[in-house]
Amino acid sequence: MKSKALLVGINQYPDPRNSLRGCINDIVDMEHFISVTHPIYPTAQIKKLTDKAATKKGIVEQLEWLLEGIEAGDQILFHYSGHGAQLPCLKIAGDVWEEKDGLDEIICPYDFDGSNATALRDNEFAQIFSKIPKGVHFIWISDSCHAEDLSRDPFEPNDEFATTYRNFTGNFLRENIVSSNVAEAKPNEKHLNGALLSACASHELSADAYINKRFNGAFTHYLIKNLTKYATTMPLKQIIQLVDRELAANNYDQRPKTEGLLENKLFFI
Repeated sequence: MKSKALLVGINQYPDPRNSLRGCINDIVDMEHFISVTHPIYPTAQIKKLTDKAATKKGIVEQLEWLLEGIEAGDQILFHYSGHGAQLPCLKIAGDVWEEKDGLDEIICPYDFDGSNATALRDNEFAQIFSKIPKGVHFIWISDSCHAEDLSRDPFEPNDEFATTYRNFTGNFLRENIVSSNVAEAKPNEKHLNGALLSACASHELSADAYINKRFNGAFTHYLIKNLTKYATTMPLKQIIQLVDRELAANNYDQRPKTEGLLENKLFFI
């Protein structure tokens, strides 16, 4: 059995307004969890991309490495911590739209400049992950915003520990992109052959927070806390319910989600 993991964390973007503080800590913590706390993933089979290395091209190339040579019985993990946003769906044939709300969820690689060419869209991920053979245990973690508006709450420079949010600030180009006001929008009915653990609903923000004297994504912090207790005994969907309760109890206004065919499976094989 092969176990491979790709962990992507972006704290520093070219525009200083988009700087984050907890993303690299997220993936350092995840690496420790999967290779030391539960030594399931060999360190030689864990790759990390941070900051300048985490361009769209860099992420796609390493996703190809993640999928290379895998077969039924293997397990793979993709964890992304960084900015997320939404863009109006690309135009496709006829009156069929990719998303019910007319919007694609995206992650924002280091070189994301607001354009379609530098975004990594949900449908691009669907195309990449469609290559995963049946029987592979695939977990995808996204600690990023999927916000409907592309503004973010201002960071108060006087408070160095203030919570910020992982949605991208900047100008979004509209080349070859249709309006998001789509009256005849239809849902994408494809199902992920794996489990997606997302930090929040598509209209919510994901907190970049200061917890226990350290910066982390609030979602990743409470996810690893609960995985440490229950990864080998409790299905992912139930673990996310526990994470949801802890986020709410600590006044984080984000509701984590699970989806995919493996949401009722354990984190490890």
